[in-house]
Amino acid sequence: IRVQMTKKLLSFLCIGLIILLLDIWFDTSNQDKTIVLYDDEINALIETWTAQVGRPPNDQDLQGIINQLVEEEILYREALKLELDKDDIIIKRRLAQKIGFLKQEEQSQLPTETELKEYFKSKEAKYYLDKRLSFSHLYFSKEKNGAERAFQALKVIQNEKSIPDSDPFLVGKNFINKTSKEIERDFGVGFSDHFINEQVGPWLGPFNSIYGTHLVKISQITQPKSPTLEEVKRAVLVDYQLDKKQEDMKGYIENLKRDYEVQINPKFNYQD
Repeated sequence: IRVQMTKKLLSFLCIGLIILLLDIWFDTSNQDKTIVLYDDEINALIETWTAQVGRPPNDQDLQGIINQLVEEEILYREALKLELDKDDIIIKRRLAQKIGFLKQEEQSQLPTETELKEYFKSKEAKYYLDKRLSFSHLYFSKEKNGAERAFQALKVIQNEKSIPDSDPFLVGKNFINKTSKEIERDFGVGFSDHFINEQVGPWLGPFNSIYGTHLVKISQITQPKSPTLEEVKRAVLVDYQLDKKQEDMKGYIENLKRDYEVQINPKFNYQD
């Protein structure tokens, strides 16, 4: 009798275990087939649609947006089932970037005033302010006999005290607080050498650029100097936060590396 009872008990236990496993399997399967869409995700897609198309989506457009979202989620899950994410360098890089962004977002705490001052002091040379000029110019296109027209225009300015017509210039006529590098970015290499050491006052030139010929009038000169923290505080804060995020991310990765062992083909010289 005891043997029979034991066999029955084992049978019941086996049946119960099978039922439990089937229940877990079906439950997992049902969960995997459920797609939940959240308002934030749909609203973000609606905003993107509106920005691209220039109008809010109508009911048909909205149905298309939701259908596309559902289809993408279904294909994503099916791809995971087939393990298509394995050994894909593009997916690996994208996921690595994503966890990097998430980790950096955690480090958003503002520095104290003391920390910012110490950072600024250690990198003070980086914020040195070069000489800056504010000036206006008259442009004469080289396709329209610019050199001769600029020379004649200068004579008109000097003799008649009036400003003659000139050609339109792509980036404007007036420039405020520009360094030599910024001037050369707009006019070409070497252009600022013609007048960077001149004084405020009369029209200067003619000077040739890669576009044609110019007359230049300097209205203000800001001499080079080492700024105070208050003068460049916004730039220092941005640089501090960027460096801090990179430093924290590097430390985070170094800590993770301690838990991993790297194996590589012996013909490569890998050093951690």
